[in-house]
Amino acid sequence: MVAMDSAYQFLSGQRAISFLDPYGMHCEWGDTMHVTLLRAKSGHAITKADFLENRPRPPLRINQSSRKVTRARTISNYAADIARNFDETSTERLLSSIRTAALARTSFNPENRLISLWSAIEVLLSEPREVARIVHYAKLIVPCIVMRHTRRQVIAVYNELLPRYRNRLNKISRDMETEAHGHDAFAELVFLNQNDEYQKRLCDLLTDNPLALHRVFKLQRDYKTIGAVNSTMDDHYNRVRWQIHRVYRARNQLVHAGLMPSYLESVILNLAEYYRSAVVTIVGRAKKEEELSDIDQVVSEIGIKYRILRNFFSKTKADTPLRKEHVSRLMDTR
Repeated sequence: MVAMDSAYQFLSGQRAISFLDPYGMHCEWGDTMHVTLLRAKSGHAITKADFLENRPRPPLRINQSSRKVTRARTISNYAADIARNFDETSTERLLSSIRTAALARTSFNPENRLISLWSAIEVLLSEPREVARIVHYAKLIVPCIVMRHTRRQVIAVYNELLPRYRNRLNKISRDMETEAHGHDAFAELVFLNQNDEYQKRLCDLLTDNPLALHRVFKLQRDYKTIGAVNSTMDDHYNRVRWQIHRVYRARNQLVHAGLMPSYLESVILNLAEYYRSAVVTIVGRAKKEEELSDIDQVVSEIGIKYRILRNFFSKTKADTPLRKEHVSRLMDTR
């Protein structure tokens, strides 16, 4: 029974991780598990190796023909990143947080969804000391949410264009003087004034698609100069911080006063996306370390890195156009 319970807990963790994927994946298993003793000569033991592959991923080849990657493989790789890059205590805490967040995806009750998501954030972060709980949690979680906002913006627009304009977009990128590829090259195309010739080609390409043209225009407007970058980053940081405080107030109204705010559904949707963004940033940061990471240390480093990023742009003249160095910092490729 202990072995089956352990296997069930691990499988539950894998299903919870699948909820972090924007599209998710149906995940279920049978009620019967065959378990053997460690030194048994027959039978089959259920281990983590049966579900997570610890082999290194093959190197990505830019010119390699693209092939469809199944949703199961993507989620399996993500689970392996969690298992391989954190120390034992941090791994257990991260998985516990993810399992708690997964309760929000399996509950039909909006109150339970909000409470589960906020509890997942509290499990993910360190305990507050000598400051109000919301001040402590907001200070830690907001940088994790906003750190890669520009990258997510660029990828969202780029992915919307790919199905219809893939070949012609790639042609524009190949003609540019850049070593970047994919969405990183697209960021340079949209952000750098030196690529105005290619920007005109992109606009001509999107002439018959006003919505796509507007999204590209808005993306360029938000990052046209250093001043625009600072304004965009300030607005997003303040909006996320305000939403986190709003979530906490709604949670307290439910738990302590039994009141359900009228805006509960929108709060839940925002918090679910914030949680996913924060976990992705934390896992991505841990992957860059050579040794196993401590989750509190990783969260602290993300906060420091974000402050360095903001200081870098705040000390540059507002009317300065972006250069490749600026784009690489915004896209978090340095």
